[in-house]
Amino acid sequence: MRNTSMRVGLQIFCSTIVITVALPCSPAAQGARQANKPTQSAQPSKAQSTAPVTRASLAGTYDGGQMEVGAQLLLKSDGHFGYELAYGALDEAAEGTWEFKDGAVFLTTVPAVVPPRFVVESDKPEPSGGLWIKLSSGPVMEGAPQRVYLLYGPNERSEMAEVAEDGHVPLPGNRYPTAFIPEIPVYPIMNKPIPLTGTGGHRITLRFEPNGIGKADFRAQRLEIENGVLVMTRRDLELILHFKRQ
Repeated sequence: MRNTSMRVGLQIFCSTIVITVALPCSPAAQGARQANKPTQSAQPSKAQSTAPVTRASLAGTYDGGQMEVGAQLLLKSDGHFGYELAYGALDEAAEGTWEFKDGAVFLTTVPAVVPPRFVVESDKPEPSGGLWIKLSSGPVMEGAPQRVYLLYGPNERSEMAEVAEDGHVPLPGNRYPTAFIPEIPVYPIMNKPIPLTGTGGHRITLRFEPNGIGKADFRAQRLEIENGVLVMTRRDLELILHFKRQ
């Protein structure tokens, strides 16, 4: 009986040793073990993982479409570019050369654009006074009225007037202008003023020469680079284009 009791006690003692060894480490021991583990390397920052911008990395096709705007820009690896824009009634395109310098892209149209213009074919006196303007080449744009900017003295505000179908130009406030500039509908192109000499009226016939109308005349047009997006500011169109790589 005594031997039996001793064997039972010995078995319980051994089992206790086995259970104790199998138990998880204490919190203090776990902390020490964690402290001895090698630390994981920190994730590289975005700035470190972003490749530097180079001329070669910029080559590609970019989409500049946004609400009411369709636009595309192609930067070729050989230094040439292609550009298209559809904005309202305006359709515009260009091609030429591009370069990367000072952290920006610059576009230059090649060959240089010959801007559209109005040529005075005749300027005859009108005894009854007033101003009359006709286009021998027909309307600049079908369905768009012909308008002119009326210019006065150097410190006087200019006026806008719409030319009637018979060519008569109403003069606001009965003020007679010293010069005028015919408007080119849709396109933000400003021609040189056409002077009005003398004190009498004028009957003027103009001829419109479209030349490079519809071609964007880029002369080192700057495109900023913002997080991989090429940003073109068109002050003449009051528009900012954001070209994203396709």
